[in-house]
Amino acid sequence: MDISVTTPVFGCSTPDLIAIARLAEDSNTHAILSPEVPPWSGLSNAHLLANNTKETKIGTWISNIYLRHSVMCAAEAMTIQEASGGRMLLGLGVSHAPVNKALGVDMGDPIERMRTYVNEIRAHLDGSSEQTRLKRQVESFPIYIAGLTEKTAELAGEVADGLMPYLTTPSHLQKLIEAGKKGRQSSSIQSELIMTAGLPSFISEDLDLAIASAKKGLTGYCMLPFYQRVLTLGGYGDLVDRIKGGEKPADVLTDELVTELGLVGPVSQCKEALSKWEQAGVDMAIITPNPVGKQTPIEIMENIVQVID
Repeated sequence: MDISVTTPVFGCSTPDLIAIARLAEDSNTHAILSPEVPPWSGLSNAHLLANNTKETKIGTWISNIYLRHSVMCAAEAMTIQEASGGRMLLGLGVSHAPVNKALGVDMGDPIERMRTYVNEIRAHLDGSSEQTRLKRQVESFPIYIAGLTEKTAELAGEVADGLMPYLTTPSHLQKLIEAGKKGRQSSSIQSELIMTAGLPSFISEDLDLAIASAKKGLTGYCMLPFYQRVLTLGGYGDLVDRIKGGEKPADVLTDELVTELGLVGPVSQCKEALSKWEQAGVDMAIITPNPVGKQTPIEIMENIVQVID
């Protein structure tokens, strides 16, 4: 199983991004991937990461398809692919309704919008698109889509190279794997679908503090409808109902939930947790960094490297 890492979900300074990239380069990190939460750009960050690494793969986790025309997403990704010597991974997603609404975005049908967007990216990449007259000779790169449900996993099987779920349980992941295989049966893509698993990390030798930090750190996600749905699909519907009823997520989330969904606690315990995901059929674990106490982005990455190496 490959192990990749994202930069901080809610952004950090460019000097910190560079330092994180260099720590990834000097470790066994497979890829360093940038989230996209405005005013940070996942693709811009990926280019910065590419400029400060030589071997580690780089990319996005994920770029919001509603914020860029497909031709510009493809153009930026092609430049990163060329500049990095073929190390680009393009992760695409639809973000969340509250986020897009605040930006004035009408999501329409997210599944069909994603299907169209991925197909357009491929057409821009292989030169078959009729939307542009100029063509670029750039090596193709893998396209992943974010997804939490079996319907999205099936779509990934049809049009993408991989699926990027987050906050899923091992049991729900099995359903996503099977749905992805179903989608692959009707796809022209010959390779097997790459299954990833996004794992929030709260790494500290102080287990109690790590668990408390995890409950606090996952609070915002638990307020978003898409993640409420995946938590319900993972068997935590009773907790979601309590949150919807007005209880604070940090008071509702259990030790069991946060340790099942991510890497929480001492380095040794987090290493053991990673093996669980490999046994569940994950091809690439994607660790997302979160602070325990007052840890800085660099300290967090240093802890993640200890788990990986």
